[in-house]
Amino acid sequence: MDIKIKSNLKDIQKKMNVTEKTLLKIASEAINQTAARVVNAQRQELVKKLDRPKLQTVKAVTMSQFSKPSRARLKATVRVKDWAAKYLYYIYTGDIEPARKNAYASPTNDGMDKRDKYGNIIGTRGLKPKVKPTSKSGRKGSRFIGKPKGEGSNVFGVWERTGKKGKEGLNLLVAFTPFIKHRKFIDWFKLSQKVVKNNLYKEFNKEYARRMKRVR
Repeated sequence: MDIKIKSNLKDIQKKMNVTEKTLLKIASEAINQTAARVVNAQRQELVKKLDRPKLQTVKAVTMSQFSKPSRARLKATVRVKDWAAKYLYYIYTGDIEPARKNAYASPTNDGMDKRDKYGNIIGTRGLKPKVKPTSKSGRKGSRFIGKPKGEGSNVFGVWERTGKKGKEGLNLLVAFTPFIKHRKFIDWFKLSQKVVKNNLYKEFNKEYARRMKRVR
């Protein structure tokens, strides 16, 4: 989201009785302070709405562009970093998420007891590290991701071989769904616009008063 001031700056300058340089500094600072409030509001909403989000996920909401005291650069940008936007997208939109590559398949209730402290099923602390080294092995206790060949279950998930030499059966550890219907948790634009509406002019007036006090 971009935060910028679109006004006739010359008219504002005359009414405020300040130099253009001072006006641009006031406007630039007001925009940056407002953008910082948007970042904080969005981060707080992630903490409030998500189940134990990682700190790096919360901090993925950031200011990627700061406003400068120049007519052409009176704009600040608040965004979600690309690596986090890939999965936060559905939290902000509520869209249906199609099946992705195996490493990111969506767990059903069968896998709830396999979650790590962040609620993730497959990740650095989940099942994935235990699957890869034995994915092509036939020994007991080895695991693979996919659907068993031949007759039997047609369920996609993480399976573990059981019995002598791993030939006597399979145990389903985590079943996966082909898609997820997400619920929209956060309205990114509605929240951001509310913060801007409630704070931009307050920050502008605050910065103006601060600079006028310094002059006096």
